[in-house]
Amino acid sequence: MDPFKLEGVSVAPGTTGMANLQVGRLSSGHDLAIPVHVVHGSRPGKTLMVVAAIHGEEIYATKVIKDLLAATDPKSLSGTLLLVPVGNPLSLEQETRNTPFDMLNMNRVFPGKKDGWISERLAAALADLVPRCTAVIHIDGGSVERLIHYIYIKESQDEWAKQTYELSRLFGLKVAYRGPFFEGSLTAYAAQLGVPCIVPEIGGSLLMQNGEYMQEALRGVRNIMVHYGMVAGEIVLPDSQVVMTRRTLIRIPTGGIFVPNVGLAELNVPLAKDTVLGTIFDPYTLEETGRILAPWDDAIIFQMRALMSAVQPGDYAYIIGDGQSAVPLKQLA
Repeated sequence: MDPFKLEGVSVAPGTTGMANLQVGRLSSGHDLAIPVHVVHGSRPGKTLMVVAAIHGEEIYATKVIKDLLAATDPKSLSGTLLLVPVGNPLSLEQETRNTPFDMLNMNRVFPGKKDGWISERLAAALADLVPRCTAVIHIDGGSVERLIHYIYIKESQDEWAKQTYELSRLFGLKVAYRGPFFEGSLTAYAAQLGVPCIVPEIGGSLLMQNGEYMQEALRGVRNIMVHYGMVAGEIVLPDSQVVMTRRTLIRIPTGGIFVPNVGLAELNVPLAKDTVLGTIFDPYTLEETGRILAPWDDAIIFQMRALMSAVQPGDYAYIIGDGQSAVPLKQLA
């Protein structure tokens, strides 16, 4: 079995290594690169890439990859794991969704350009790995104020979509949403190449304090590894899974201090129409200036702003799924 070679680094079978995807030199004189941990199994098999922190505030997913690396023995692995704990180092440094230097969303510019904006150069470096992969898992991970918990299944009718649907089901979250692509995303680029790419949206805020959710994320990746024969074991799924086809993004209506009215107990649980999700008050007059309500009966919270925080108009507040659009997430015939 041959070593896995990447950016001048050769990783022997049954060992781990780290390579750096070179992007370019910054004005500070420092070289910008994307680190990739390579876990190269002792036996031939599939190549699975797991990517985190393309948006710099989504550090929960970086911890998932840290724990995944620690839990994976290359000597008992078939195939290769490519682990990218930080897809956008510049955004991580500032804890921002967009790249600070050009204010572009890196996950809207794939496959990027090697001579383009710095976000495009980052995307181009990461995009070079996709053709070498059997499948890709892009974990989005919430932020300090916001937690998120569902899996986004991209809507399509081809063979790629069937594989992606099945991998999304096998990841094992209870709640899924099926909707259109975001052009320029890592998922959209992988689809162009026929490489299945799934997007578990898990982590952030209060989930950081509950180890059960970290184990759920790790179990999801391991389920995919078992499916591909990379490790031995059983696929573990919840008793029921549903997929919805309708959701809405609710933004903060007015600036002030946001106070949540729901928490972990209401995550992924049907709520009645007009349930108060959160309120905003003016920090100077102390009057309530805004109220956010559940838009439908059987409203399912996918994402919530879970902590009291200062907010501006247009900030993310909630992503709500329509439970009345839900159908069982079942194995395809």
